[in-house]
Amino acid sequence: MREELIEIKGLEPRGDGVAYLEDGRSVYVPRSAVGDKLRVKVHENKQGILRGSILEEIERGADRVEPPCPYFKSCGGCQLQHISEQGYRTWKLGLVQEALRIRRVVPEEILDPIFVPAHSRRRTSWAVKMHSNGHVDIGYNQQRTHSITPINDCTILCPELNDMLTSIIPYLKRLLRNGRNASIFAQRSDTQTEILITGDLASKRGEMDLKIMEAIADLGQDLDIARISWRAKDTHTARVMLERESFTKQYGRLTAPLPPGTFMQPTAMGEQALVKAVMSAVETYITKKKPRFADLFAGSGCFSGHLVARGSVDAFEFSEDAIQTLSKAVGGLAIQAHERNLFERPLSVKELSSYEAVIFDPPRAGAKEQAAELADSKVPLVVAISCNPRSFARDAALLTEGGYRLRTLQCVDQFVYSSHVEVIGVFTR
Repeated sequence: MREELIEIKGLEPRGDGVAYLEDGRSVYVPRSAVGDKLRVKVHENKQGILRGSILEEIERGADRVEPPCPYFKSCGGCQLQHISEQGYRTWKLGLVQEALRIRRVVPEEILDPIFVPAHSRRRTSWAVKMHSNGHVDIGYNQQRTHSITPINDCTILCPELNDMLTSIIPYLKRLLRNGRNASIFAQRSDTQTEILITGDLASKRGEMDLKIMEAIADLGQDLDIARISWRAKDTHTARVMLERESFTKQYGRLTAPLPPGTFMQPTAMGEQALVKAVMSAVETYITKKKPRFADLFAGSGCFSGHLVARGSVDAFEFSEDAIQTLSKAVGGLAIQAHERNLFERPLSVKELSSYEAVIFDPPRAGAKEQAAELADSKVPLVVAISCNPRSFARDAALLTEGGYRLRTLQCVDQFVYSSHVEVIGVFTR
Protein backbone atom coordinates (compact mmCIF):
# COMPACT_ATOMS: atom_id res chain seq x y z
CA MET A 1 0.00 0.00 0.00
CA ARG A 2 1.15 3.52 -0.74
CA GLU A 3 -0.25 7.03 -0.89
CA GLU A 4 -0.62 8.90 -4.17
CA LEU A 5 -1.85 12.30 -5.37
CA ILE A 6 -4.15 11.70 -8.33
CA GLU A 7 -6.71 13.38 -10.58
CA ILE A 8 -9.81 11.51 -11.74
CA LYS A 9 -9.97 11.47 -15.53
CA GLY A 10 -13.15 9.46 -16.11
CA LEU A 11 -15.67 6.97 -14.74
CA GLU A 12 -15.46 3.29 -15.65
CA PRO A 13 -18.61 1.19 -16.33
CA ARG A 14 -19.14 0.26 -12.67
CA GLY A 15 -19.07 3.92 -11.63
CA ASP A 16 -15.61 4.07 -10.05
CA GLY A 17 -13.38 6.98 -10.93
CA VAL A 18 -10.24 6.28 -12.99
CA ALA A 19 -6.86 7.96 -12.52
CA TYR A 20 -3.43 7.18 -13.98
CA LEU A 21 -0.14 6.89 -12.13
CA GLU A 22 3.18 8.07 -13.52
CA ASP A 23 3.98 4.53 -14.63
CA GLY A 24 0.77 4.50 -16.70
CA ARG A 25 -1.15 2.10 -14.49
CA SER A 26 -4.84 2.76 -13.80
CA VAL A 27 -6.21 3.31 -10.30
CA TYR A 28 -9.94 2.83 -9.63
CA VAL A 29 -11.43 5.01 -6.90
CA PRO A 30 -15.02 4.46 -5.67
CA ARG A 31 -17.18 7.50 -4.90
CA SER A 32 -15.02 9.89 -6.93
CA ALA A 33 -15.96 12.30 -9.75
CA VAL A 34 -14.25 13.50 -12.91
CA GLY A 35 -11.89 16.35 -12.08
CA ASP A 36 -11.45 15.38 -8.43
CA LYS A 37 -7.91 15.88 -7.15
CA LEU A 38 -7.39 13.42 -4.32
CA ARG A 39 -4.88 11.94 -1.95
CA VAL A 40 -5.58 8.21 -1.92
CA LYS A 41 -4.22 5.04 -0.40
CA VAL A 42 -3.55 2.60 -3.24
CA HIS A 43 -4.11 -1.14 -2.77
CA GLU A 44 -3.25 -3.86 -5.29
CA ASN A 45 -5.49 -6.94 -5.28
CA LYS A 46 -4.55 -10.50 -6.23
CA GLN A 47 -5.43 -9.83 -9.86
CA GLY A 48 -3.03 -6.90 -10.00
CA ILE A 49 -5.80 -4.28 -10.13
CA LEU A 50 -5.10 -1.03 -8.27
CA ARG A 51 -7.84 0.50 -6.13
CA GLY A 52 -7.71 3.77 -4.28
CA SER A 53 -9.30 4.72 -0.95
CA ILE A 54 -9.86 8.46 -0.54
CA LEU A 55 -7.83 9.97 2.27
CA GLU A 56 -8.30 13.65 1.39
CA GLU A 57 -10.25 15.71 -1.13
CA ILE A 58 -7.80 18.34 -2.36
CA GLU A 59 -10.05 19.78 -5.07
CA ARG A 60 -13.54 18.79 -6.18
CA GLY A 61 -14.44 18.16 -9.81
CA ALA A 62 -17.23 20.16 -11.46
CA ASP A 63 -19.65 17.19 -11.37
CA ARG A 64 -19.24 16.42 -7.67
CA VAL A 65 -22.23 17.31 -5.45
CA GLU A 66 -23.32 16.55 -1.92
CA PRO A 67 -25.16 13.20 -1.92
CA PRO A 68 -28.87 13.41 -0.98
CA CYS A 69 -28.59 10.46 1.42
CA PRO A 70 -26.80 10.87 4.78
CA TYR A 71 -25.74 7.19 4.68
CA PHE A 72 -24.06 7.35 1.28
CA LYS A 73 -20.46 7.48 2.46
CA SER A 74 -20.73 4.22 4.42
CA CYS A 75 -23.64 2.37 2.77
CA GLY A 76 -22.80 0.14 -0.19
CA GLY A 77 -26.28 0.28 -1.74
CA CYS A 78 -25.67 3.17 -4.17
CA GLN A 79 -22.60 4.07 -6.22
CA LEU A 80 -23.35 7.46 -7.78
CA GLN A 81 -25.20 9.85 -5.47
CA HIS A 82 -22.16 12.16 -5.45
CA ILE A 83 -22.46 13.01 -9.16
CA SER A 84 -24.54 15.95 -10.44
CA GLU A 85 -27.78 15.07 -12.17
CA GLN A 86 -26.48 16.16 -15.56
CA GLY A 87 -23.18 14.37 -15.09
CA TYR A 88 -24.98 11.22 -13.93
CA ARG A 89 -27.33 11.18 -16.91
CA THR A 90 -24.57 11.92 -19.42
CA TRP A 91 -22.46 9.09 -18.00
CA LYS A 92 -25.33 6.58 -18.09
CA LEU A 93 -26.17 7.37 -21.71
CA GLY A 94 -22.47 7.25 -22.50
CA LEU A 95 -22.31 3.64 -21.29
CA VAL A 96 -24.84 2.68 -23.94
CA GLN A 97 -23.28 4.80 -26.68
CA GLU A 98 -19.82 3.37 -26.06
CA ALA A 99 -21.10 -0.22 -26.05
CA LEU A 100 -22.82 0.36 -29.39
CA ARG A 101 -19.78 2.15 -30.85
CA ILE A 102 -17.49 -0.76 -30.04
CA ARG A 103 -19.85 -3.16 -31.84
CA ARG A 104 -20.49 -0.70 -34.68
CA VAL A 105 -24.23 -0.69 -34.10
CA VAL A 106 -26.00 2.50 -35.21
CA PRO A 107 -29.68 3.11 -34.33
CA GLU A 108 -31.78 4.96 -36.88
CA GLU A 109 -33.46 6.93 -34.07
CA ILE A 110 -32.61 7.42 -30.42
CA LEU A 111 -35.71 8.10 -28.35
CA ASP A 112 -35.72 10.35 -25.31
CA PRO A 113 -34.38 8.47 -22.28
CA ILE A 114 -36.55 7.85 -19.24
CA PHE A 115 -35.04 8.48 -15.82
CA VAL A 116 -37.02 7.01 -12.95
CA PRO A 117 -36.97 9.24 -9.83
CA ALA A 118 -35.75 8.36 -6.36
CA HIS A 119 -38.10 6.77 -3.80
CA SER A 120 -39.44 4.43 -6.49
CA ARG A 121 -37.70 1.08 -6.06
CA ARG A 122 -40.16 -1.62 -5.00
CA ARG A 123 -37.80 -4.55 -4.26
CA THR A 124 -34.73 -4.75 -2.06
CA SER A 125 -32.59 -7.00 0.15
CA TRP A 126 -31.67 -5.80 3.63
CA ALA A 127 -28.78 -7.10 5.68
CA VAL A 128 -29.70 -7.80 9.31
CA LYS A 129 -27.61 -8.40 12.42
CA MET A 130 -29.22 -9.65 15.63
CA HIS A 131 -26.74 -8.78 18.38
CA SER A 132 -26.42 -10.88 21.52
CA ASN A 133 -27.69 -7.92 23.60
CA GLY A 134 -30.96 -7.88 21.63
CA HIS A 135 -30.12 -4.88 19.45
CA VAL A 136 -30.99 -5.23 15.74
CA ASP A 137 -29.13 -3.57 12.87
CA ILE A 138 -30.96 -3.44 9.53
CA GLY A 139 -29.61 -1.77 6.42
CA TYR A 140 -27.11 -2.49 3.65
CA ASN A 141 -23.60 -3.91 3.64
CA GLN A 142 -20.81 -1.40 3.31
CA GLN A 143 -18.96 -1.46 -0.01
CA ARG A 144 -16.92 -4.68 -0.47
CA THR A 145 -17.47 -5.74 3.18
CA HIS A 146 -19.98 -7.63 5.29
CA SER A 147 -20.27 -4.77 7.81
CA ILE A 148 -23.78 -3.33 7.97
CA THR A 149 -24.67 0.35 7.75
CA PRO A 150 -27.93 0.63 9.74
CA ILE A 151 -30.45 2.95 8.08
CA ASN A 152 -33.98 4.12 8.81
CA ASP A 153 -34.69 5.90 5.53
CA CYS A 154 -33.48 4.90 2.06
CA THR A 155 -33.36 7.44 -0.76
CA ILE A 156 -34.24 4.95 -3.49
CA LEU A 157 -36.97 2.85 -1.85
CA CYS A 158 -40.70 3.35 -2.32
CA PRO A 159 -42.51 4.74 0.76
CA GLU A 160 -44.13 1.41 1.70
CA LEU A 161 -40.78 -0.38 1.99
CA ASN A 162 -39.11 2.61 3.61
CA ASP A 163 -41.73 2.62 6.37
CA MET A 164 -40.95 -1.01 7.08
CA LEU A 165 -37.29 -0.35 7.89
CA THR A 166 -37.97 0.75 11.45
CA SER A 167 -41.37 -0.82 12.07
CA ILE A 168 -40.12 -4.37 11.43
CA ILE A 169 -37.39 -4.27 14.11
CA PRO A 170 -39.53 -5.31 17.13
CA TYR A 171 -40.68 -8.41 15.23
CA LEU A 172 -37.14 -9.32 14.18
CA LYS A 173 -36.16 -9.33 17.84
CA ARG A 174 -38.76 -12.06 18.35
CA LEU A 175 -37.87 -14.00 15.21
CA LEU A 176 -34.09 -14.07 14.84
CA ARG A 177 -31.44 -15.90 16.81
CA ASN A 178 -29.11 -13.78 18.92
CA GLY A 179 -25.65 -13.12 17.52
CA ARG A 180 -26.59 -14.19 13.99
CA ASN A 181 -26.77 -12.45 10.62
CA ALA A 182 -29.78 -12.71 8.35
CA SER A 183 -31.16 -11.08 5.23
CA ILE A 184 -34.64 -9.90 4.34
CA PHE A 185 -35.86 -9.65 0.79
CA ALA A 186 -38.89 -7.34 0.53
CA GLN A 187 -40.93 -6.37 -2.49
CA ARG A 188 -44.18 -4.72 -3.48
CA SER A 189 -46.45 -5.92 -6.26
CA ASP A 190 -49.28 -3.62 -7.30
CA THR A 191 -50.79 -3.21 -3.84
CA GLN A 192 -49.20 -5.95 -1.73
CA THR A 193 -45.99 -6.55 0.17
CA GLU A 194 -44.09 -9.80 0.72
CA ILE A 195 -40.93 -10.57 2.66
CA LEU A 196 -38.55 -13.52 2.52
CA ILE A 197 -36.30 -14.05 5.55
CA THR A 198 -33.05 -15.96 5.06
CA GLY A 199 -31.24 -17.02 8.21
CA ASP A 200 -31.58 -18.81 11.54
CA LEU A 201 -34.86 -18.30 13.33
CA ALA A 202 -34.90 -18.30 17.13
CA SER A 203 -36.33 -21.80 17.39
CA LYS A 204 -34.67 -25.01 18.53
CA ARG A 205 -33.45 -27.55 15.96
CA GLY A 206 -35.10 -25.59 13.13
CA GLU A 207 -38.60 -26.34 14.38
CA MET A 208 -41.18 -23.58 14.12
CA ASP A 209 -42.40 -23.30 17.68
CA LEU A 210 -45.46 -21.42 18.84
CA LYS A 211 -43.56 -18.24 19.70
CA ILE A 212 -42.14 -18.03 16.17
CA MET A 213 -45.51 -18.60 14.56
CA GLU A 214 -47.13 -15.97 16.79
CA ALA A 215 -44.42 -13.43 15.89
CA ILE A 216 -44.92 -14.13 12.18
CA ALA A 217 -48.69 -13.78 12.51
CA ASP A 218 -48.32 -10.48 14.37
CA LEU A 219 -45.81 -9.19 11.81
CA GLY A 220 -48.12 -9.97 8.90
CA GLN A 221 -51.19 -8.50 10.58
CA ASP A 222 -49.62 -5.36 12.06
CA LEU A 223 -47.57 -4.35 9.00
CA ASP A 224 -50.13 -5.57 6.44
CA ILE A 225 -47.79 -8.05 4.77
CA ALA A 226 -49.53 -10.41 2.38
CA ARG A 227 -46.96 -13.20 2.59
CA ILE A 228 -44.01 -14.07 4.82
CA SER A 229 -41.58 -16.79 3.76
CA TRP A 230 -38.42 -18.23 5.28
CA ARG A 231 -35.46 -20.23 4.08
CA ALA A 232 -32.39 -21.52 5.84
CA LYS A 233 -28.97 -20.23 4.83
CA ASP A 234 -27.27 -22.02 1.94
CA THR A 235 -30.56 -23.34 0.61
CA HIS A 236 -32.73 -22.26 -2.32
CA THR A 237 -36.08 -23.57 -1.13
CA ALA A 238 -38.37 -21.04 0.53
CA ARG A 239 -41.05 -22.11 3.00
CA VAL A 240 -44.22 -20.00 3.17
CA MET A 241 -44.85 -19.27 6.83
CA LEU A 242 -47.86 -16.99 6.42
CA GLU A 243 -50.04 -16.16 3.43
CA ARG A 244 -52.84 -13.82 4.37
CA GLU A 245 -53.78 -13.47 0.72
CA SER A 246 -52.43 -14.68 -2.60
CA PHE A 247 -49.45 -12.53 -3.63
CA THR A 248 -50.19 -11.54 -7.23
CA LYS A 249 -49.00 -9.19 -9.95
CA GLN A 250 -51.18 -7.82 -12.74
CA TYR A 251 -49.60 -7.87 -16.20
CA GLY A 252 -52.17 -6.55 -18.63
CA ARG A 253 -54.81 -9.29 -18.89
CA LEU A 254 -52.74 -11.71 -16.84
CA THR A 255 -53.05 -12.03 -13.06
CA ALA A 256 -49.92 -13.88 -11.98
CA PRO A 257 -49.70 -15.60 -8.55
CA LEU A 258 -46.03 -15.09 -7.75
CA PRO A 259 -43.85 -17.59 -5.83
CA PRO A 260 -41.73 -16.19 -2.98
CA GLY A 261 -38.99 -13.84 -4.20
CA THR A 262 -40.08 -13.86 -7.85
CA PHE A 263 -38.34 -11.32 -10.08
CA MET A 264 -40.27 -8.18 -11.02
CA GLN A 265 -39.04 -5.04 -12.71
CA PRO A 266 -37.52 -2.93 -9.90
CA THR A 267 -39.89 0.04 -10.37
CA ALA A 268 -43.48 0.45 -11.52
CA MET A 269 -42.53 3.37 -13.77
CA GLY A 270 -39.74 1.36 -15.37
CA GLU A 271 -42.08 -1.57 -16.03
CA GLN A 272 -44.62 0.75 -17.63
CA ALA A 273 -41.95 2.26 -19.87
CA LEU A 274 -40.75 -1.15 -21.07
CA VAL A 275 -44.28 -2.41 -21.72
CA LYS A 276 -45.15 0.80 -23.57
CA ALA A 277 -42.09 0.41 -25.79
CA VAL A 278 -42.94 -3.20 -26.64
CA MET A 279 -46.59 -2.50 -27.40
CA SER A 280 -45.74 0.63 -29.40
CA ALA A 281 -43.43 -1.44 -31.60
CA VAL A 282 -46.14 -4.06 -32.10
CA GLU A 283 -48.74 -1.44 -33.03
CA THR A 284 -46.33 0.29 -35.41
CA TYR A 285 -44.94 -2.68 -37.32
CA ILE A 286 -47.47 -5.53 -37.03
CA THR A 287 -50.58 -5.17 -39.18
CA LYS A 288 -51.85 -8.76 -39.06
CA LYS A 289 -55.13 -8.98 -37.13
CA LYS A 290 -54.22 -11.96 -34.97
CA PRO A 291 -50.42 -12.22 -34.90
CA ARG A 292 -48.44 -14.86 -33.08
CA PHE A 293 -45.79 -13.70 -30.63
CA ALA A 294 -42.84 -15.39 -28.95
CA ASP A 295 -41.97 -13.98 -25.53
CA LEU A 296 -38.48 -15.26 -24.71
CA PHE A 297 -37.13 -15.23 -21.15
CA ALA A 298 -40.74 -14.45 -20.28
CA GLY A 299 -40.46 -14.58 -16.51
CA SER A 300 -43.89 -14.47 -14.92
CA GLY A 301 -45.52 -12.83 -17.93
CA CYS A 302 -44.64 -9.12 -17.77
CA PHE A 303 -44.95 -8.78 -21.56
CA SER A 304 -47.08 -11.83 -22.35
CA GLY A 305 -50.01 -10.43 -20.37
CA HIS A 306 -50.05 -7.33 -22.59
CA LEU A 307 -49.21 -9.02 -25.90
CA VAL A 308 -52.18 -11.38 -25.57
CA ALA A 309 -54.49 -8.40 -26.13
CA ARG A 310 -53.22 -8.36 -29.74
CA GLY A 311 -52.69 -12.03 -30.52
CA SER A 312 -51.53 -15.40 -29.22
CA VAL A 313 -48.33 -15.79 -27.21
CA ASP A 314 -45.82 -18.57 -26.72
CA ALA A 315 -43.93 -17.74 -23.53
CA PHE A 316 -40.54 -19.45 -23.04
CA GLU A 317 -38.70 -19.51 -19.72
CA PHE A 318 -36.15 -21.85 -18.10
CA SER A 319 -37.34 -21.17 -14.52
CA GLU A 320 -39.70 -23.90 -13.35
CA ASP A 321 -41.32 -21.50 -10.86
CA ALA A 322 -42.00 -18.95 -13.59
CA ILE A 323 -43.52 -21.57 -15.89
CA GLN A 324 -45.78 -22.80 -13.10
CA THR A 325 -46.81 -19.21 -12.40
CA LEU A 326 -47.66 -18.60 -16.05
CA SER A 327 -49.54 -21.88 -16.36
CA LYS A 328 -51.67 -21.06 -13.32
CA ALA A 329 -52.34 -17.51 -14.49
CA VAL A 330 -53.27 -18.18 -18.10
CA GLY A 331 -56.89 -19.26 -17.60
CA GLY A 332 -58.65 -18.81 -20.92
CA LEU A 333 -56.03 -16.48 -22.39
CA ALA A 334 -54.21 -17.40 -25.60
CA ILE A 335 -50.86 -17.93 -23.87
CA GLN A 336 -48.87 -21.14 -23.95
CA ALA A 337 -46.08 -21.51 -21.37
CA HIS A 338 -43.02 -23.55 -22.38
CA GLU A 339 -40.18 -24.56 -20.05
CA ARG A 340 -36.99 -24.28 -22.07
CA ASN A 341 -33.38 -23.27 -21.52
CA LEU A 342 -32.85 -20.84 -24.37
CA PHE A 343 -29.12 -20.63 -23.69
CA GLU A 344 -28.67 -24.34 -24.37
CA ARG A 345 -31.54 -24.77 -26.81
CA PRO A 346 -32.52 -21.50 -28.52
CA LEU A 347 -35.53 -21.42 -30.83
CA SER A 348 -34.33 -22.50 -34.26
CA VAL A 349 -34.85 -20.60 -37.52
CA LYS A 350 -37.55 -23.12 -38.41
CA GLU A 351 -39.36 -22.65 -35.09
CA LEU A 352 -39.10 -18.87 -35.37
CA SER A 353 -40.72 -18.87 -38.82
CA SER A 354 -44.25 -19.02 -37.37
CA TYR A 355 -43.97 -15.74 -35.41
CA GLU A 356 -44.76 -12.19 -36.47
CA ALA A 357 -42.77 -10.77 -33.56
CA VAL A 358 -40.25 -11.93 -30.98
CA ILE A 359 -39.63 -10.14 -27.68
CA PHE A 360 -36.65 -11.14 -25.57
CA ASP A 361 -35.55 -9.86 -22.18
CA PRO A 362 -32.67 -12.09 -21.04
CA PRO A 363 -30.52 -11.93 -17.90
CA ARG A 364 -27.41 -9.73 -17.92
CA ALA A 365 -25.44 -12.28 -19.94
CA GLY A 366 -27.69 -11.54 -22.91
CA ALA A 367 -29.01 -13.96 -25.53
CA LYS A 368 -26.08 -14.59 -27.88
CA GLU A 369 -27.21 -18.03 -29.05
CA GLN A 370 -30.80 -16.92 -29.57
CA ALA A 371 -29.77 -13.71 -31.31
CA ALA A 372 -27.71 -15.76 -33.78
CA GLU A 373 -30.78 -17.84 -34.68
CA LEU A 374 -32.91 -14.71 -35.01
CA ALA A 375 -30.30 -13.14 -37.28
CA ASP A 376 -30.84 -16.00 -39.76
CA SER A 377 -34.63 -15.91 -39.44
CA LYS A 378 -37.32 -13.93 -41.26
CA VAL A 379 -39.20 -12.72 -38.16
CA PRO A 380 -40.57 -9.29 -39.14
CA LEU A 381 -40.15 -7.65 -35.71
CA VAL A 382 -37.73 -8.25 -32.86
CA VAL A 383 -37.78 -6.22 -29.63
CA ALA A 384 -34.69 -6.68 -27.47
CA ILE A 385 -34.56 -5.56 -23.82
CA SER A 386 -31.48 -5.71 -21.63
CA CYS A 387 -30.09 -4.31 -18.38
CA ASN A 388 -26.55 -4.74 -19.73
CA PRO A 389 -25.53 -2.39 -22.58
CA ARG A 390 -22.54 -4.57 -23.47
CA SER A 391 -24.48 -7.80 -24.01
CA PHE A 392 -27.24 -5.81 -25.73
CA ALA A 393 -24.71 -4.35 -28.17
CA ARG A 394 -23.25 -7.78 -28.87
CA ASP A 395 -26.69 -9.27 -29.60
CA ALA A 396 -27.71 -6.19 -31.61
CA ALA A 397 -24.61 -6.57 -33.78
CA LEU A 398 -25.61 -10.16 -34.58
CA LEU A 399 -29.08 -8.99 -35.61
CA THR A 400 -27.89 -6.08 -37.76
CA GLU A 401 -25.20 -8.19 -39.43
CA GLY A 402 -28.00 -10.63 -40.27
CA GLY A 403 -30.00 -7.93 -42.05
CA TYR A 404 -32.11 -6.34 -39.33
CA ARG A 405 -32.42 -2.57 -38.96
CA LEU A 406 -32.24 -1.09 -35.50
CA ARG A 407 -35.16 1.29 -35.88
CA THR A 408 -35.23 2.81 -32.40
CA LEU A 409 -33.19 2.69 -29.23
CA GLN A 410 -34.31 3.91 -25.83
CA CYS A 411 -32.68 3.95 -22.41
CA VAL A 412 -34.73 3.47 -19.24
CA ASP A 413 -32.81 4.18 -16.06
CA GLN A 414 -34.76 2.44 -13.33
CA PHE A 415 -31.66 1.45 -11.33
CA VAL A 416 -31.34 4.81 -9.59
CA TYR A 417 -27.81 5.80 -8.49
CA SER A 418 -26.36 2.51 -9.72
CA SER A 419 -24.19 1.56 -12.68
CA HIS A 420 -27.00 -0.40 -14.39
CA VAL A 421 -29.22 0.93 -17.18
CA GLU A 422 -31.98 -0.69 -19.22
CA VAL A 423 -31.89 -0.63 -23.02
CA ILE A 424 -34.76 -1.30 -25.47
CA GLY A 425 -34.11 -1.84 -29.17
CA VAL A 426 -36.69 -2.31 -31.92
CA PHE A 427 -35.45 -4.29 -34.95
CA THR A 428 -37.24 -4.93 -38.23
CA ARG A 429 -36.49 -6.76 -41.47
